[in-house]
Amino acid sequence: MKTILLEKIGSTNDYVKAIKNPEEDLLVIAKRQTGGRGTKGRSFVSEKGGVYLSLLRLYPCRAEDSFSIMMGSALAVVKTLRVYGVEAKIKWPNDIIVNGKKICGILIENVFEGELVKRAVIGIGVNVNNPISKEIWEIAVSLKEVINKEVDIKTFIATLAFNLYLEADYNEYKRHLLFLGEEVTVITNKSTYKAIIDTVLPNGSLKLRNGEELFAGEVSIR
Repeated sequence: MKTILLEKIGSTNDYVKAIKNPEEDLLVIAKRQTGGRGTKGRSFVSEKGGVYLSLLRLYPCRAEDSFSIMMGSALAVVKTLRVYGVEAKIKWPNDIIVNGKKICGILIENVFEGELVKRAVIGIGVNVNNPISKEIWEIAVSLKEVINKEVDIKTFIATLAFNLYLEADYNEYKRHLLFLGEEVTVITNKSTYKAIIDTVLPNGSLKLRNGEELFAGEVSIR
């Protein structure tokens, strides 16, 4: 795996996606992003002191198993935080939560080739030592704030990169999910309603107690 370290970039995902015909896995790390992106086109604040990286993986799995990339990525962050004594939860499908606040966001962008995922771009942004702005301090938290000390960024990245190559475990992912068996607010483009979450299915959809299946690109839950 090749590694590229950048001082500042618009988006590490965009940087990786612009590379034509990659021949090996690639890890791109930026000290700061000016155009960090989350799911559904949302911006992701990326100030210095955080960890912002994109991992390009070539042919990581079959297309039908593509949600395993999301599961493995979320669990990689959970396992990395555990090294620092922090137990995190996963808010379906890809936000990592500590003490009720978001500490990490994940953006997966896959390219498919027949029955395979030709390449996966795994974008991860973690609040590590970076300050949390007043605009989002009620919903976001940093690792430094949780453990009351700064973290060595290089060690954090090395641990996370190692964990990103561990096999995804469906049952472990479910064990770390928030809101299973609880009532949530489901928000779609057409309506907002209350529902109880039953489970998450291996394809990544969220199954409600009434039998309805929700897909991450179409809905949000609160």
